[in-house]
Amino acid sequence: MLRAGKIFINVGGRAIVPEMPGLDQVEYLTNSSILALDCLPAHLVIVGGSYVGLEFAQIYRRFGSEVTVVEMLPRLLPIEDDDISTEFEKAFRKRGIKSLTNAKLEKVDVGANGLKATVTTSKGTEILEADLFLCAVGRRPVSENVGLEKFAAIKMERGFVLVDPSTLLTGESWVSAIGDVVAIPGRPHPQLAHLAFVEGEFVADKLAGKKPHPVNYDLVPGATYSEPEVASIGLTERGAKERGYKVKVGTFPFSANGKARILNLAEGMVKVVAEEKYDEVLGVHIVGPRATELISDACSLLRLETTSEEMLHVMRPHPTLSEALTEAALGVRGKPLHI
Repeated sequence: MLRAGKIFINVGGRAIVPEMPGLDQVEYLTNSSILALDCLPAHLVIVGGSYVGLEFAQIYRRFGSEVTVVEMLPRLLPIEDDDISTEFEKAFRKRGIKSLTNAKLEKVDVGANGLKATVTTSKGTEILEADLFLCAVGRRPVSENVGLEKFAAIKMERGFVLVDPSTLLTGESWVSAIGDVVAIPGRPHPQLAHLAFVEGEFVADKLAGKKPHPVNYDLVPGATYSEPEVASIGLTERGAKERGYKVKVGTFPFSANGKARILNLAEGMVKVVAEEKYDEVLGVHIVGPRATELISDACSLLRLETTSEEMLHVMRPHPTLSEALTEAALGVRGKPLHI
């Protein structure tokens, strides 16, 4: 029995296994169990078109498997900017990965050589035959048997713990929550390791009597470790418009970047979303080489509430991939220099 004046919950999460007819009759994989495979599937069907499913899709395609991704929403990487998703889908098709969007996986059956998945799309019903099936539709919190339901003041929602985003406190003043178990009223809470780490630092500093800045949930970077890589920080163009901003946008393709051409990795683009009145940069979105490293430049700038003018005046070395950020910022204010 451990006693403490303050407790914070960080129980993490596990893969969601969707309720689907026939799924309990076939062998299926999650993002954990797929790492233990000792054979290469001839055809892998992946349900879920977000970063986990797409990372595994590209891994197994490079190994030589035929891969089909089934996504219920209209596009892959649905939380990313529309233009980034479009560019990424082009790269997917070039690599021979099949994707079905606006698609619903109706049922799974045992097939002659593995399994059969019945998928409904706007074009009708399609039967996919595959060796293996990967569930990559998201994660749920591991909050069972923690005892939280004993406290009426702690509000739960589908296993998540609701917190005040400015304090990360639950309804009990001595209980905080961080990481994959957290839900924030009225907005998504990304299930990302780096966010959980920052939340943990915030709670620890607060308990130590310091006065840390609350986590800025508009500035949580996202990263997809695929080929090409995808990374983003801040608001998408669509998200900025939904919040009422009048936006201006600049883009720059890596095909016009010298270092990308040297590396023979010239797919993709950088997109900068800024608001028109004060020129503040609201979001930076990248699909292309080293995107998950390049985004750190943008993270620092958005933390300092940069404008596109300030962003374009940052002196970046030549030739580097980072020059694409300068060019995209130039695009917000007119036209990139090297197009």
